Amino acid sequence: MKLFWKIDDLIALITEWVLASGVMLMATLLICNVVSRKLFMKSMASADEIGGSLLILVTFSGIGYAARKGRHIRMTAIFDTLPLKAQKLLTIFISFVTMATYVYVSTIALDYIEYTQMLGKVTSALEIPDWIRAAVIPVGFGLGAIQYLMNIIINIKEPGLYIGTEKPEEGKIEC
Repeated sequence: MKLFWKIDDLIALITEWVLASGVMLMATLLICNVVSRKLFMKSMASADEIGGSLLILVTFSGIGYAARKGRHIRMTAIFDTLPLKAQKLLTIFISFVTMATYVYVSTIALDYIEYTQMLGKVTSALEIPDWIRAAVIPVGFGLGAIQYLMNIIINIKEPGLYIGTEKPEEGKIEC
């Protein structure tokens, strides 16, 4: 299990790097394109395409990272009123349903990638195979599913309430 957590830490480090550099690169590229359009009256033909690809990369790479940090969207109005043991059981149930959904979406995304490969679709400006842009989608959902599996495991093994796998929910250490 310790090896699993070390691999998880490595994946988190790589994901942080991908997210940070993806956002910085996207911002730099799109700002340069705006400046180029305003000053030189010429737009970079591939800027929107690269920006869109980076947006896909950042969005779907962030799925597992958000699950790890417990920063995903959640509705807590009813959840916060429940006793701690009920919150823990609900967290395990929600993590299981989310994990199963992510696995299902990953398989759909793999089918889509196979379909776009068969069609031979390419992007308009750079003529890169379209399936390459979509390849990050099943990876992101797959990493998210792994994070939710880890969330289930940690909530079963540890006494605290873990919304993400990094630390227990504040003020909710004992069950």
